Amino acid sequence: MELERIKTGINGFDRLINGGFIANTMNLVTGPAGSGKSLFGMQFIYNGVVESDQTGIFVTLEEGSENIRNTMLTYDMDIQKYINEGKLYIIDLGEVEKDSSKGARRIRGFESLAEFLSNLIKISRAKRVVVDSLSPVGNHYENDGDLRQGLFRFGRFLKESKVTTLVTTESISSEKITRFGVEEFIADSFVQLSLREEAGELNRYLLVRKLRFSSHDHKVHKYTIAPEGIMIK
Repeated sequence: MELERIKTGINGFDRLINGGFIANTMNLVTGPAGSGKSLFGMQFIYNGVVESDQTGIFVTLEEGSENIRNTMLTYDMDIQKYINEGKLYIIDLGEVEKDSSKGARRIRGFESLAEFLSNLIKISRAKRVVVDSLSPVGNHYENDGDLRQGLFRFGRFLKESKVTTLVTTESISSEKITRFGVEEFIADSFVQLSLREEAGELNRYLLVRKLRFSSHDHKVHKYTIAPEGIMIK
């Protein structure tokens, strides 16, 4: 039986993972500031709405929703149309937390994030979710063991919710390629973005480090960020 694939629609990327992410999996994108992690997630969500008619939820925990909207507009994503149609949701958890005094639940750890998302996924019938990024939620845990268990349960919740998820995290250094050092073990796929200064020029590179349930490309690929978004060579 052939596994269902979820195309990202990102130029040149789907061929590296045999046509797309496996449906109902959690997929990790890591990289330093300026590598395009958030843009990767924006394109994944938007292309799902436009090309596959799949409702998407983009959850931002660091950037404000206005910044996310402005960035998407910069790359010619016609977001307002799909927001009005209930096909695209951009959720700023910082704003949600500000409303906690009015009865909204404060997000403390992956359990409360799952609770928050549960009703929204059901109501919207979303098929794609982006969480950008894991760091603010992960910072609530006092040790790696609790963080790992919380992240594992969050991944299981997403799978049971039948959504394909992309989560981002920061690479701190060449030795520590994820923020907490445990994310890559929980995720079903792991895509690393990196920046290198070469001959006075900053170049971007992508590597698919892991893809459960499927073969994948193992080479390092150069990519650019063009007016139409990420383009992999």
